[in-house]
Amino acid sequence: MGQKHFFPYYPICMCAEATGITFPEYSFGEHMHYTEMLRDAFAFMRQGVFGNVGRWMRLVLALIILTIPMNGYMMRIYRNAESAPEVDQWGTLFIDGLKLMIVSFIYSIPIWLVWIATYGAWMMQVISGQADAAAISAWEPNLVLVVLMYIVEFAVALVLPVVAIRFARMGTFSEAFNFRAIFDHIARIGWINYVIAIILITIVVAVPIMVLVFIFVLLGIGIAAVTNFSLTIIFGIIAVFLLLILAIAPLIMVFQGRYWTRVYDSATPAGNAALTE
Repeated sequence: MGQKHFFPYYPICMCAEATGITFPEYSFGEHMHYTEMLRDAFAFMRQGVFGNVGRWMRLVLALIILTIPMNGYMMRIYRNAESAPEVDQWGTLFIDGLKLMIVSFIYSIPIWLVWIATYGAWMMQVISGQADAAAISAWEPNLVLVVLMYIVEFAVALVLPVVAIRFARMGTFSEAFNFRAIFDHIARIGWINYVIAIILITIVVAVPIMVLVFIFVLLGIGIAAVTNFSLTIIFGIIAVFLLLILAIAPLIMVFQGRYWTRVYDSATPAGNAALTE
């Protein structure tokens, strides 16, 4: 892989290397080399999807079909495929995708319960017409419940990558809810390592998307203004934007899937866990 350099945004890191600029490496744990993981995930996505138009288009189709086959494809990546798997055996993709979606839904139940406790009564009043406009605008949610909801969301998001990969490899629902093994695996990755990995992939994925959305909104407003805000043009701009998101979504998902697989596999062997503490 060559010399490793830590920098939180992969494209900038690659540009820096091309111009001979290097950055010092910061390894937050014996097995955690974040830039190497990002490079590997990027190469995995570029060679397996971006460089294979047929596979890319099949993944777009997998997203269109309620994302079920796409979730099944992610299960194949989670099983530590050395290169991007083929998009075939659609029946298996559907079954695996449904299983993963069921696991994700079960993990989301606590979030929904807190959400219902926070907004349920207000929503019922709005739907039934019992609350007037003044009451609706004056209503405020319980702050404690709102904070609790965000805490639960963060906790679920924290464990889901490990849950999904463990479920893909073990193949049983019971292992998806083996909390002792799940937390033990995260501990062997290193909780600080793991949280940094989450923050890093969030930045790497979110920043380009935010920039893309910002540019598209500006262009959309400019084009709409020139055309006197024609509804046809506005709907056309929205359609183009949705098609663009649909096209890049498989790239992002495959990139993230490979990255999370590398993070998962960075855990020290169970017998050596004590040596890393």
